Amino acid sequence: MSGSDDAQNKSTAKPTSACGADGDPVGAAAPTHGPGCALRLVCRDGILSANTCVLRRASSVLRQTLGLALPVPGELSLCTDSVAAWGVVLELLKLETYPLQLVTMDNVAALLVLADKYDIPVVRGACAHFLHIHAPQLRIDAPLSSAANVVTAASLVVQYCSTHPALQQYCTTVRQRLDAELAVLRRPPPPAAAAGAGAGADERGFPAVLRWHLEVLHLVGDLEAIVRTEEYVHSVAAEVQIAVSGAMLTGLRHLASRPPPPCQLCNLPVSYAADDAVHGDCAERHYTALHTKDCRICGVAMAPSHARFCNSCAYRRKK
Repeated sequence: MSGSDDAQNKSTAKPTSACGADGDPVGAAAPTHGPGCALRLVCRDGILSANTCVLRRASSVLRQTLGLALPVPGELSLCTDSVAAWGVVLELLKLETYPLQLVTMDNVAALLVLADKYDIPVVRGACAHFLHIHAPQLRIDAPLSSAANVVTAASLVVQYCSTHPALQQYCTTVRQRLDAELAVLRRPPPPAAAAGAGAGADERGFPAVLRWHLEVLHLVGDLEAIVRTEEYVHSVAAEVQIAVSGAMLTGLRHLASRPPPPCQLCNLPVSYAADDAVHGDCAERHYTALHTKDCRICGVAMAPSHARFCNSCAYRRKK
């Protein structure tokens, strides 16, 4: 072959991949992806088709990985990742669908794990924005395995978003929601005269104290069910565990420092769990005393009823 033929072949030769070293298409002003960009993602539970160019642009980790020779050409092994999570990631990277339509309470945790593992800012930002928008719906009594639980959501933003300055506003919103849920435990009990008649309380404020006590007991019960699980120990961020433990201890201290109110009838202590500041037997005796009346004929005391005469007198009257 002549030298002129070699020069002609070199000038007409095409690259085996449409991507350059940084993931950009070679020799093209617009991102046109050739057949060399096709990639198979082999996950633990299935296989997905992806585009090398898109992944290189989105992830600094994958940019380095895909710059190396793959053990199987055109195939990237992701044996610890799930098809479901990667399917959502690929849809997010296409930018063809509004991101918040793809992120849900069921997949946001898995997406944040992938975003952190492969350094994908687009996915991380979409997840943080999703939790920020749905912060008012986060609650304590949701399953701990769901991001709808405010403890889980706070752990996710602490672990995966708090170190990124651009996401601080989103992290703050979720943390404030956690603080709002724990505020009952941190708030001291109302003083005896805190509630006026307009709030349905007497001059000593017992109903307000009882309501506070029941709220604290209910929240402590929900938190106790959470902190006793193995999942809480291993999956909840240490910063969040400290906040929860501190709030529980504060609530217990407030409970211990607040003596129970006295019964309004016998002046002995009444349990906070009671519906009113009166013992049950005292209330029964008081009701009987209020409604007991004497027979109009013989004057004998009768049990509460609408009768005007005792049974004996009523029988004699009929005779």
